[in-house]
Amino acid sequence: FFFNDTATTEIYTEQIVGSVRCVQETDKLLKTIISSLENLIKAIEGLIVMSVELEEVFNKVFDNQVPMLWQKVAYPSLKPLGSWINNFVHRLEFLQKWIDHGAPPTFWLPGFFFTQSFLTGTLQNYARKYKIPIDTLVFDYQVIPNDQQEIDLTRPPSDGCYIYGLYLDGAKWNDNEMVLDEPEPKKLNYEVPHIWLIPIEQSEVDKNKHVYECPVYKTARRAGTLSTTGHSTNYVLSINLPMANQHDQAHWIKRGVAMLTQLSD
Repeated sequence: FFFNDTATTEIYTEQIVGSVRCVQETDKLLKTIISSLENLIKAIEGLIVMSVELEEVFNKVFDNQVPMLWQKVAYPSLKPLGSWINNFVHRLEFLQKWIDHGAPPTFWLPGFFFTQSFLTGTLQNYARKYKIPIDTLVFDYQVIPNDQQEIDLTRPPSDGCYIYGLYLDGAKWNDNEMVLDEPEPKKLNYEVPHIWLIPIEQSEVDKNKHVYECPVYKTARRAGTLSTTGHSTNYVLSINLPMANQHDQAHWIKRGVAMLTQLSD
């Protein structure tokens, strides 16, 4: 799963301006993992000195935790090592399939190193297509039920993009009523159906919609810092989800309802 410059160029599109950097950072992480494990084996065999860094890798792997050496160049995650590896392999497969077969019709949002770059690229593509200033654009959202037949998810939309892979924390999605619903007892997380991100001008936003402004975070920690790009290292965006008439924003805020790109197990 190594990604070279040729492959990077092939997947570059106006819509996904952050995909190139995503591939480069994934490649960097992969090489760090391989290099540290190869050196760890040599150190165990006595061929090289067991440094403090390699000893930390050994101890973390033994404890089923992600080594700090890997975390420094990785994406935010609270998963134990076994689940973290499975998630990382899924990311590699997502990018490799993209490289081999072109951009997918639907995007696995958790698979991006820089999610905000992907979202900005989607708005930029729309802005260029219709010659509209990008700073006047926002997203509208449409949840696509799992059993629907009106929208063909095997083809990309004419505008915007389809995303999947999010989890609701503290609520569930009611496919029948197309609204947020109370979770079942002792079950906190639910998979969210595909969502259509539709670029629209800010003047077109319907402020009377009965929706919950649901924040999306990369991890369940729900806290981060500002990166050099000005974006949070954890918060991604807020997605408006329809509510039942008897509920208001405060109802779901008190329950701490949010969406996550990955769970902690």
